Amino acid sequence: MTETAEHPSESGRTRIATPLAERLAGADWSGTSCGPPQAWPEALRHAVGLMQRSGFPMFVIWGPERTFLYNDAYAPILGQRHPLAFARPFFSVWPEVEAVIAPVVEAALSGQESFFEDLEVTLTRSGKPEPAWFTFSYSPIIDERGAVPGVLCVCMETTANVQARETAVREQQRAAQQAHVLEVLNSTGAALAAELDLDRVVQMVTDAGVDITGAQFGAFFYNVHDEAGGSFLLYSLSGAPKEAFSRFPHPRATEVFAPTFNGEGVIRSDDITEDPRYGRNAPYLGMPEGHLPVRSYLAVPVVSRSGEVIGGLFFGHAERGVFSETVETLVQGLAGQAAVAIDNARLYQAAQSEIARRRSTEEALRELNETLELKVEERTRERDRIFQLSSDLFAIAGFDGKLKVVNPAWERLLGYSRQELLSRPFIELIHPDDHGSAAEMVAALLRGEPTISFEDRLVRADGTTVTVSWTAVPEGEVFYAVGRDVTLEREREEQLRQSQKMEAVGQLTGGIAHDFNNLLTGILGSLELMQSRIRQGRTADVERFATAATTAANRAAALTHRLLAFSRRQPIDPKPVNANRLVTSMEDLLRRTIGEAISLEIVTAAGLWMTRCDANQLEGAILNLAINARDAMPDGGRLTIETCNAHLDSAYAARQREVRPGQYVCICVTDTGTGMTADVVSRAFDPFFTTKPIGQGTGLGLSMVYGFARQSDGYAKIYSEPGQGTTIKLYLPRYRGVAGEEETHDLDVVEDLRTHDGEVVLVVEDEQSVRDLVVEVLRELGYNAVQAADGPEGLKLVEALPRLDLLVTDVGLPGLNGRQLADAARLARPDLKVLFMTGYAENAAVSRGFLEEGMALITKPFPVQTLAARIRGMIEQG
Repeated sequence: MTETAEHPSESGRTRIATPLAERLAGADWSGTSCGPPQAWPEALRHAVGLMQRSGFPMFVIWGPERTFLYNDAYAPILGQRHPLAFARPFFSVWPEVEAVIAPVVEAALSGQESFFEDLEVTLTRSGKPEPAWFTFSYSPIIDERGAVPGVLCVCMETTANVQARETAVREQQRAAQQAHVLEVLNSTGAALAAELDLDRVVQMVTDAGVDITGAQFGAFFYNVHDEAGGSFLLYSLSGAPKEAFSRFPHPRATEVFAPTFNGEGVIRSDDITEDPRYGRNAPYLGMPEGHLPVRSYLAVPVVSRSGEVIGGLFFGHAERGVFSETVETLVQGLAGQAAVAIDNARLYQAAQSEIARRRSTEEALRELNETLELKVEERTRERDRIFQLSSDLFAIAGFDGKLKVVNPAWERLLGYSRQELLSRPFIELIHPDDHGSAAEMVAALLRGEPTISFEDRLVRADGTTVTVSWTAVPEGEVFYAVGRDVTLEREREEQLRQSQKMEAVGQLTGGIAHDFNNLLTGILGSLELMQSRIRQGRTADVERFATAATTAANRAAALTHRLLAFSRRQPIDPKPVNANRLVTSMEDLLRRTIGEAISLEIVTAAGLWMTRCDANQLEGAILNLAINARDAMPDGGRLTIETCNAHLDSAYAARQREVRPGQYVCICVTDTGTGMTADVVSRAFDPFFTTKPIGQGTGLGLSMVYGFARQSDGYAKIYSEPGQGTTIKLYLPRYRGVAGEEETHDLDVVEDLRTHDGEVVLVVEDEQSVRDLVVEVLRELGYNAVQAADGPEGLKLVEALPRLDLLVTDVGLPGLNGRQLADAARLARPDLKVLFMTGYAENAAVSRGFLEEGMALITKPFPVQTLAARIRGMIEQG
């Protein structure tokens, strides 16, 4: 019975607008078995009178047609059926209950009493439907002849009793649930305290979390610090098969996941899809397709006693609002138990490993002691053979600076006799430019620190040098050292590096030539317009055209320097580098290189650490990675370059060859290209290995990238799957020093650089336009400027001028080059200061030892104010 009707309430008793008496008088009794009221038998009159007097809901079923009569109190139960139901056959009013009620009515008509207990009915009270419960009691109506022509039904509302029972049941269920939760927590805590197997610990915690939260599934992810700054490894799963997650990649540090793995606190959401952080990270923008449905979401970090965020417990449910604040508190307690148990399991594993290692060591020592004398004799012979025959340099040296013991390889490599080697300080064998680094290495040994892969240059008896890589360990007053001649290896690496650079230059040439021609068009056009306006006397727009020409010229200069930087030969020159600034500065170059079919996204991390490396080598590495990515996306795609800070811990370093734990700057290059198989990934860094067709690749690009990373004390790693694209990560060590500041000068400063002492400056430059520009600048600043077009002419002026304060000369000159001119000039004027100018990249033109005291270099093209400041600074030097 679920019909509803609106009815007013008065003094707690339900009233109906039409009283029973009026309904009796107005009812149509034709066709009914009971007839009009005046013809009713006494039993029916008595029953109706009882209904009129009673405040309880009642009704009568009378006669063969089961005529339905009821009082005002019963009308609300009828709802919309009232008042048409009055005096109609009962089962035409309630056809849906005939199967249930008919047997009861028939039983009452046969003289038996029956009842329904706590039958639910929907009533409309205070303007809204609500459930109510009634007990229906069916009694036979016996007339004066002893027959049963009708049934009286009395309804008693039992809503309060039913609700009280339901409340009691819910309280019992809540109490049972609380008892179950406490039992789970207690049993889990006891089990965790006794369990030392890490796998079982994590699984028990996950299972217990699903049990006490009511989640559909739960998972534990390890917080693994990898080269990207964070990788979340699925370790255990409860409530769902692992296959439900195995086809998806590990979650990333998105705005939803990161707070948990950073230990920032609990995330609980009644509907995670409505969280503003949800769906903001590509490529999935929410749950990946096919993922288990999640609306209710609960994530709790698991933090060890040391403060390390071990991982996170995650629980999900497809329905909304499943996880309460109480559940959140319980899971936090469970996470605390998990952290302690995981710490204990880790300690146990470490202890077991240490015990196994010690047992192995003890066994080895026992075996060694059993055959010690024989082995010592055998090892001595082997050592002597190795010592005598090895091409590596073996030595024992003292901290007094003398060699104590050397093997014959020293004599063969350097050309000195054994006596000469042992009688002179070993610093005399080292190239003067490497004395400082060698002294630092010896100082580190003196502090007890071993040295690995330290390189310096030794001078042979014939004056040539060899590059040697050293490994040394201290012991007492001496240190033991092994050196390997790596001269040829370094030369080959340099050849490979240069070949790789030239390949990159070839990739750049077309795009740079196109852009350079565009820039020249802007420069020439602006200059022609300036000449035209000056001839016409219209000077108002000259400044605008001059600015446009200067801007285009500066961009052209930047392109030229970039090309020179990639193509030059030079040793690695590490300096502090801001990777964000370097990557951003390459954006235009990279866009030209990869073409319009590929979109480029550069994502730089805030607060990025400094690193120390050769900036131009890093540019070359990034360019090569971009070229490889472009070739892997022949139909277009997306190239993403990201920077971030990364901490590689000891656990990660132990799993990766050649990785030292510590803090790194990570540069990540990701494409959406064809990807690589595992076999190709394993060989990708090998020199000359390439998957490109013959003539389209040298196989040097990735090998040079890897070589650059290793020479910079860094690391490179490839992540790729066929059809899923490729990610290559460069790790460069964090630099904790202070970056040098670049000199800047504005136009106002130039006026402060004017001289009044009449200093004489000689300008030697074979390009007349450059020579005229420098001379004009010098004269405007008050200097006496003298000029020459080549080296021999300049040398004559050096010898002829009575006073000369500064020589400004191009490096590349006909007759005598700039350095030859400077050397010859200093024979006549030993204290002469020299400023070199060059159109090449600075490090390409000036190798180590090129500049002496009182010499400096400026790279073309240069701003006038920079030239003026450099000249003034050199002249004012003591």
